[in-house]
Amino acid sequence: MARFSPIVRAFLRDARSQTRIVLAWELPTIMRKHIATGAMGTLYFALLSGIYLVAFGNAIGLEYWQWGLLSSLSYVVLVLQLNSAYIVRRTGYRKSIWFLSALGARLLRALAVVLAFFLFGRSKSLACTVFIVLIVFSNSLDAICAPPWLSWLADIIPRDSHGRFMGRRSSWIAFANVCTVVPIGYLMDRYGGNGSLTALMLVFAFGSVVGISDLFIHRTIPEPRMVRPPKKSFWQELAIPLKDRAFRPWLIFNALWMFSTTLGGALATIYIVENLGIRQNFFGGSLVLILTPLLASIVCARWIGRMIDRHGVKPVLWWGHRMWATLPLFWLVATRSNAMVWLCLGSLVGGIGSEAGLMAANKLVTRLRSPDHVPMYSAASACVGAIAGAIGPILAGLVLNYYKGTSWTIGGFVIGGFHITFAASLALRHLSTIAIHWIQEPEAAAGRPSS
Repeated sequence: MARFSPIVRAFLRDARSQTRIVLAWELPTIMRKHIATGAMGTLYFALLSGIYLVAFGNAIGLEYWQWGLLSSLSYVVLVLQLNSAYIVRRTGYRKSIWFLSALGARLLRALAVVLAFFLFGRSKSLACTVFIVLIVFSNSLDAICAPPWLSWLADIIPRDSHGRFMGRRSSWIAFANVCTVVPIGYLMDRYGGNGSLTALMLVFAFGSVVGISDLFIHRTIPEPRMVRPPKKSFWQELAIPLKDRAFRPWLIFNALWMFSTTLGGALATIYIVENLGIRQNFFGGSLVLILTPLLASIVCARWIGRMIDRHGVKPVLWWGHRMWATLPLFWLVATRSNAMVWLCLGSLVGGIGSEAGLMAANKLVTRLRSPDHVPMYSAASACVGAIAGAIGPILAGLVLNYYKGTSWTIGGFVIGGFHITFAASLALRHLSTIAIHWIQEPEAAAGRPSS
């Protein structure tokens, strides 16, 4: 510790004082707090991203290529999880690192929309630049806080009830968000002036208060003392998951999946908000894009969690991603006249599929090795996915700019640049699921040598 600055030493002393033994009788309260803060955090991201953030960005003048750049950079910064995971492994502390980075991320996101709002009247280009830069920095800090949070979670929740707990958590999170997001969509349509900047700022203000409160409540959850592995260099730590034969098939699939997903999905919200008319119907958009997948989560999450615990990760990972892969098909056939029907069906199928895929992936990454390995394993997974996923938005943005203003009519359907990216994404998503067959179950792989 002598090599660290006095500020860092003070931070590490404070972090050490927060670690302690977690007693069995505390677990029910800890789980309830995980569920409550999960609901608050999910609501925060629902209000400060998705249709509301896209509506705000379009209102201040972001172009397709700028959306592609923002989305791509947001994937690139996920490589910072490697640094975060290394720091966690070296120091053994998770809660303080998570809290500071998550708080910084949410404050920066709030600052991004506030500055863009006030700069919009003076210079659209300056407002867009400030918005993109601060959102990217916010996403950078969000990336940093992920590995310590996952390791902290894996150290508290028992392995044999991981799936059931995450299913119960997802159900309650979905229920809490249904009770909040849908009324906000209704109020936006009734009093929001067709998605005016002022109304959007009120939504962002409410979401920021909820998101920051979430962090302070979650900080009261105790952190068990982490097992400190022998000190290794950054590259030696990174080599552990990369050399793990049981983990490499997941990394291959994750890279293929992330590229195929971001190619069509990263900019899909822009098409839905503007081309399909959701900007004039936030209530309807909230129903089909937010309420429908949340209801699917309420109904299916516990069942999915029990399936993962009983039948293993791999079967749920496969059928979940197969369902999830069909989502671009619904975007392809949707028009302004039938958008609500097809988007609702897509949200239902994609909601169930993504819930299953993400829950299975969470258990795979957090349970393949012991909890002290979780930060670097999750960071390696995110990094590989980020590198592959960053290519998709840039490529999609270039395609959209090239075909901007160009369209074809085929069988009564008007086809444009967005449809090209959706069709390519649909095909590549289904092809990438072939790689799931080589993934091993965490329980089987945990007892085998990693390389």
